[in-house]
Amino acid sequence: MPILFAIAILLVSSCRKDNSSSDESISAEDSGNVTSALNSSTDDAANAVGGINSLSGKTDGALSICGYTIDSTQKPSGIITINFDGTACNNVSKTGSIVATLENYTGGTRWKDAGAVLKLEFQNVKVTKISSGKSLTLSGTHYITNTTGGVAWKVLQGLATSTVTHKHVADNFTITFDDGTQRVWSVRRSRTFSVSGQVISVTVTGDTSINGQANVEAWGTNRKGNTFTTAVTTAISSNNTCGYYKPVTGELNHIVSNKSMNVLFGVDASGTQVSGSCPYGVKITYTGPNKTLTRVVAY
Repeated sequence: MPILFAIAILLVSSCRKDNSSSDESISAEDSGNVTSALNSSTDDAANAVGGINSLSGKTDGALSICGYTIDSTQKPSGIITINFDGTACNNVSKTGSIVATLENYTGGTRWKDAGAVLKLEFQNVKVTKISSGKSLTLSGTHYITNTTGGVAWKVLQGLATSTVTHKHVADNFTITFDDGTQRVWSVRRSRTFSVSGQVISVTVTGDTSINGQANVEAWGTNRKGNTFTTAVTTAISSNNTCGYYKPVTGELNHIVSNKSMNVLFGVDASGTQVSGSCPYGVKITYTGPNKTLTRVVAY
C-alpha cells in the first residue's frame, strides 16, 4: 500500500504556498513518489510469487492481477519474471520488468516461510502516475525478506488474520526522473500488514541509522545533487477504515543539508494528534537556517 504517496502531495502544496525552498519541496515530493513506486512494484512481485502455489506454498490462482503478465518458464528454479504491460491500474501504469528469485527455493524454501527472501531485479521499471503524467524509472536489485512468514495479500483481502512483516533492503539502486536526472538511492524499511477485528492496518518503519539519525528508511542524493535522509521517527500506520492514504498515526522527518521537513500524522484541525477516530490530516513543520514554518493540511 502506497502510504507515503500522499505525503509528497501534502509537503509540496504546503511548502510552496509558504515559499519555502524549492529544493526541499521537490526533494520531499521525489521521496514520496519513489516510495510509492517501490511499494507498488515490490508488492506486485511479492503478490505474483505469493499467488503461485509451488513458490508460496499457498493456494494457486487465488489472486487477480492488473497491469502485468508472468513468465513462469523458470519456475522450477524458483524464478519468475513480471512483465509490465502499461495498463493503468489504480491511476498508475508500469512498463519494464522485474525478475523475482525466491532464494533457496530448490532447498525447500517457500515464500510463506518466515525468513524467506525474494531477490527482485528491476529492469527499467517505468512508473507513471496517470493523472499528472509524471514518471520515474527504477533499476537495480532489491531484497524483500518475509520476516514473520505468511502472505501479505491474503491479510489485505481479509482472507488471513496473521500479521505479516516484509523487510525491504536495497543499496545503490538507480532512479531516473522524467527530466532525465539520474540519481542513486538506498532503502531500509519494513512494512507490517495486520488485522484487529474488522480493521486491516499497514505500518511503515525505518530500519537503519545514518549520521546519527535513527529509523532512517531512505537516503541518497536528490535531483539537485544534495544529500538527504528520510526517517520514520514514529511508525506510520494507516488502515482500511480511514483509508490507506490517510495515516492515523506516525511521524516522518525529511532532511536536506541543514533544513528539514517534519510530518506529524493523524492530527485534528488544530494540529493535535487524535486517537479513536479518523484524523483531519497532518501537521507539517519546515525548519531552515533562518525560519520555521508550520501548516496543518487536510488529507
